[in-house]
Amino acid sequence: MASPRGIRRIAVIVCAAIAFGLAAEARDAGAAARATKTKSRVRATVTKKAPKRKPRVRRRRRPVALRLPAITPYGIPRLHVKAAYVEDASGQVLFQKNPERVYPIASLTKLVSALVLLDTQPDWDRVVEIIPEDLRRSSRSHIRNREQITVRDLIHASLMSSDNVATKALARTCGVDRLEFVRRMNVKADSLGMEGTYFVEPTGLSEQNVASAQAVAKLLRAAASNDIISTIMQKEQFTFTSNRRLHMLVNTNRLLRSKWRVTAGKTGFIREAGYCLATNIQAPTGTEITAVLLGAPSNALRFAEAKRILDWTFRFALHRDIDPAV
Repeated sequence: MASPRGIRRIAVIVCAAIAFGLAAEARDAGAAARATKTKSRVRATVTKKAPKRKPRVRRRRRPVALRLPAITPYGIPRLHVKAAYVEDASGQVLFQKNPERVYPIASLTKLVSALVLLDTQPDWDRVVEIIPEDLRRSSRSHIRNREQITVRDLIHASLMSSDNVATKALARTCGVDRLEFVRRMNVKADSLGMEGTYFVEPTGLSEQNVASAQAVAKLLRAAASNDIISTIMQKEQFTFTSNRRLHMLVNTNRLLRSKWRVTAGKTGFIREAGYCLATNIQAPTGTEITAVLLGAPSNALRFAEAKRILDWTFRFALHRDIDPAV
């Protein structure tokens, strides 16, 4: 039988073993807890990271179809313009919308300015020097101060690219003062029977230059009857050189690059007038018509509407007897 001392020793050893076991168990539990906490932090970090975004695929925009107005029960187009007028070479009216109502006509004014200039019998080789007065309030122009340009090149710029600087320079140097030039413009309009027409300056920048679509048709006919003006209006491009630089003109009449044969034409725009167009078109049969559109809401729609009315005219209006009014 063990002595009391031996029993105490055994008890001490057992207690130490138990304490050691508990301590080891506590260390393992602490390590496990720390590992669990670290994993939680890693998971949280991973969770907080923003998910990878898929690359955005750009969708192509579908081209917007140009929706044009419907037609009347008689098949006559309804045009998005303030006024329109179409007639054949004999003067027979083929289409009209507000034909006698007076509107600003913008750079269509340059047609009568060209006629007045020709009445002065200009020297086409005469050189004109551009001055600041020509540039003042002349809108866009590629012509610069102190450039020296011939009268021939200036009238090309005036009628093809509707250059206001060129038109002012021509009117200033033609041999009559500005007031007399404008007076002659109004006299010319009266002689052509352009009722309701009035001009205050030669470029068309003023909204006070007004005429009806019917009157503009008469003006275009008169301008086209002049070989010089007609030849210039039929050119798609023209190049000339001043004392400083090379100029390349592109005709603003887009119909020159269409399926029709254009024998004359002029465009115009100021905010008050909208987009205007006057043009002569010749059919393969030799039939020629004059079409005028005033006050289109945009440049693209001006030519889209012109093509519609011209196509309708050559297909139907020349071959049947209908009321031309919208």
